[in-house]
Amino acid sequence: MTSKISFYIKLIRSDIRHRGWLSALSCTVLFLLMPVYTMLYLSTYTERTSDLILYFPRLLNGGPMGYLQATIAVLAVLSALTGFSYIHSREKTDFFHSLPVKRTAWFGTTWLSGLLIVLIPYLICSILTITVGAVSKGMTAALIGRCAEAVLGGILAFFVLYNASVFALMLTGRTVTALLASLAVIVYPFLALTLVSALENTFYNTFYSDGLHLSDKLAGYLSPVGLFSALISQSNAGTLSFAVLAAAVLMSVLLIAASVLVYRIYPSETAGTSIVFPIIAPILKVLICIPSALFVSLIIQDLMMLSDNKWLPLLSLLAAVIICAVIDFIYTMDLKLLVKSWKSSLLSVMGVLAVLCFFQFDLIGYDTYIPDEKDVESISFCPDSFRNYFSYPESEHGLVPSSGYFAPEDMTDTLYALALSGIDNLEKGLTPKNVYDTDDNTEVCFSALFRYRLSNGRTVNRQYALTYSDAAGALKELMESQEYRKQIFPIFEIDEESVSSISLSDIYKKSEELKLDKEQRLSLLDAYKTDVLTVDADTFTDSRSLGELEISFPNPVLKEHGSVTEDGMVTYDTAGFSYYGDGSSFVPQLYLYPEYENTLALLEEYGYTPRTEIDPEDVSSITLYPAGNAAEDGRRDDLISRLSDTAVINYDEFSSEMDITVTAQEDIELILSSMDCYAGGILDDGSVHPDYMEVQFKSGNMAGYSLKI
Repeated sequence: MTSKISFYIKLIRSDIRHRGWLSALSCTVLFLLMPVYTMLYLSTYTERTSDLILYFPRLLNGGPMGYLQATIAVLAVLSALTGFSYIHSREKTDFFHSLPVKRTAWFGTTWLSGLLIVLIPYLICSILTITVGAVSKGMTAALIGRCAEAVLGGILAFFVLYNASVFALMLTGRTVTALLASLAVIVYPFLALTLVSALENTFYNTFYSDGLHLSDKLAGYLSPVGLFSALISQSNAGTLSFAVLAAAVLMSVLLIAASVLVYRIYPSETAGTSIVFPIIAPILKVLICIPSALFVSLIIQDLMMLSDNKWLPLLSLLAAVIICAVIDFIYTMDLKLLVKSWKSSLLSVMGVLAVLCFFQFDLIGYDTYIPDEKDVESISFCPDSFRNYFSYPESEHGLVPSSGYFAPEDMTDTLYALALSGIDNLEKGLTPKNVYDTDDNTEVCFSALFRYRLSNGRTVNRQYALTYSDAAGALKELMESQEYRKQIFPIFEIDEESVSSISLSDIYKKSEELKLDKEQRLSLLDAYKTDVLTVDADTFTDSRSLGELEISFPNPVLKEHGSVTEDGMVTYDTAGFSYYGDGSSFVPQLYLYPEYENTLALLEEYGYTPRTEIDPEDVSSITLYPAGNAAEDGRRDDLISRLSDTAVINYDEFSSEMDITVTAQEDIELILSSMDCYAGGILDDGSVHPDYMEVQFKSGNMAGYSLKI
């Protein structure tokens, strides 16, 4: 007598033999992409052996150009489709279900054989790949642990997509439909969740996301494709989190349970139909159509670079109609029956319209919302100019902060009033999206980010368009606080003892390293800090700088989190930024104002006085680039008429742009007299100089400047 275990093992073996072609395909492709590619890769690997731990685990689930990652996904879908394809044939379904074997047993043996067909070759190829690495470059305990984590991530990533595809198969009666359903189950949650932030960004003028939007975070945990991506990337980077592991296991358990339940009631007579449960067909159609139509319209709008949303409703409705027709055709495979399910199509179109109206008319008051002042603990204020004015040293989190610092609590009232002025500007039609495109403003405006830290621990992000006068007044009040100055100025984040060099750049914009000993460097930095803390607040908004200092210092974060090459250089990647150098950080743009008496006095004592004017004798040529409308409004006619005949003027009638190159000494002196001084205000003060000029020095150096109006 054959035991149940032996019987089920025979069923599994039979199913694996029946799908021998998939086993052969899995073995061949994985063997080529894992151990074979690894041998080729390591044979040309020129980095230090100690760096292998950073790159080798990627060969176990990511592979060259992500090919292995894509292969794992394709094999997961193929394994599910080939294993349960028999339920799409009425004859096969009747035969299998007529045998004295419970449906749950049929499901379990088929499901398990699908796993083994791919995972056994994957594990064998992983072991071979690790062996190749050990033979070629050696293997450490740390690297073995990272490799095991990468293999675990690959297995779980396969597991998630496999179970999602199996669940999709249980809802369909055709293999082609099952393939489309698998794509829908895998991608749909991710698409629907990320669509929320995409629509908010499109319709809401004050929307700002720092990468922590709730719907985007949920998409990484509640969608198979999001979990698949997170499992692959985190495991090969050695950062696999418990939250992702738990979400992968929980989602797989839910998908398996749902698949078993559906399979137990799977009606054999519906094999060969698109949807085995007709009652859910219109529901699925509506659920798929609404986010898909909106997503497609947003993609089209982005590809066509349309700046406004006036075409979005038409594109969305057109996409909804087409998607409904495609889904109906998949259901019926008959063009004559497309109008039969007009009710669900109408509901889909109305759903798209409802979503568009919800965001277009801001029914929840997102743009005008501001937290109650009594609930606000602190506010962070960061105008666009901060990102150009401040340059912070690299850290393990990347180049930060890009969204400003929270002001002291006693400054909350000031920033709250400034935020209210931003909402007033919004109601007048001035938004962060059009603030730089509007030409008829009597005041100069710019965009600024506000972050409200609430008493319940939540942070609310908004961006507003502000006038210079309002922002300058509020910023001057903020700058009265030394605590706030210490927060936002990068000089206070630098360890003075670690500074290796200081360079000076003046109006010539050529950096020169100051020949100072350590004591002199410390004195200069102390003087700079003193000036930053003691000068009047008006200095930062109204004064124009004479030049800037640049500080260099060894950054241990780079060496700790980066990799050291054989030539002693450091490579470091984080938050989208790449670094390659000797492990030193450079902090430029430490501006020098005329009011910085202590710093300027020390520089003069050390023999380095910033130059405030350009000597015409040092210039070989100047090229002017007036703004596009300069020729039309005649703004530069007076200056051009005063140039000598040697000036070369090039004018493009099609674009209304021109450039003027001068080499004569008198022309150079004339233009230099109209040159704007060295920039460096903490706010763009509205003295907008749209005309640009390039100065070519006889020394070979070239620098760009603005031209006064």
